[in-house]
Amino acid sequence: MSAACVVGSVIWCPCVGDMVHLANALYLCSYLVRDILWLRVLTIAAGLSLVPFYCHCSDHILWAPIAWNVLFMTVNLVQIIILLRERRPRRLGGAEQELYDSVFADLAPGEFRKLLKVGQWQEVAAGETIVKQGAVVADMMVLKQGALEVRVADRVIARLNSGQFVGEMSFLSGEKATADVVATEPSRLMVWSQETLNEFLARRAGLAFKLRGVLGRDVVAKLRRYTDSSDGV
Repeated sequence: MSAACVVGSVIWCPCVGDMVHLANALYLCSYLVRDILWLRVLTIAAGLSLVPFYCHCSDHILWAPIAWNVLFMTVNLVQIIILLRERRPRRLGGAEQELYDSVFADLAPGEFRKLLKVGQWQEVAAGETIVKQGAVVADMMVLKQGALEVRVADRVIARLNSGQFVGEMSFLSGEKATADVVATEPSRLMVWSQETLNEFLARRAGLAFKLRGVLGRDVVAKLRRYTDSSDGV
């Protein structure tokens, strides 16, 4: 069946009066789904369902609503293509893929690739202090390889291993560092400038929400570990 026949059958559907109800039902379903991809797909389906209604609800075709619907559907279609490209499972480099699998799996692969572009790898020597207590924390970091200690008044209160964040509390709250963080062995970290990261996330609300969820889980895990170790003393 040709595309012209399909379009013609939709426009001249004898149940055209019910199409507006179908369209509204689809809009309602789009509001209920959490996945933005399905929201856009359902919105396009709803817009298509309204075309027969606009063709027959009056004694003449309502071209203005049809034109607006076509515009909305086009915008959603472009966004769907972007979302599908971001979600395409494309392998990263060795270290980047390991970091994604262990820490950032909640993000779409395309979102993680964009996040990597605003960060950089940093090598840290053993004994180097990367965060100073009472200082403004300029960067947020995640440890890929090595080991770090969190110290207050030369007392070790926590040890950080691969996959854990540094400076996430400052990033989330804007407060100064409450402890020193020192590398106990040569370490490798992915580092983001907090200023650059905030500017980057300001234009990507969905990614910002997911990243804060990742950071929140890391904070909770650290608090549980600290509580367990305190109870054992």
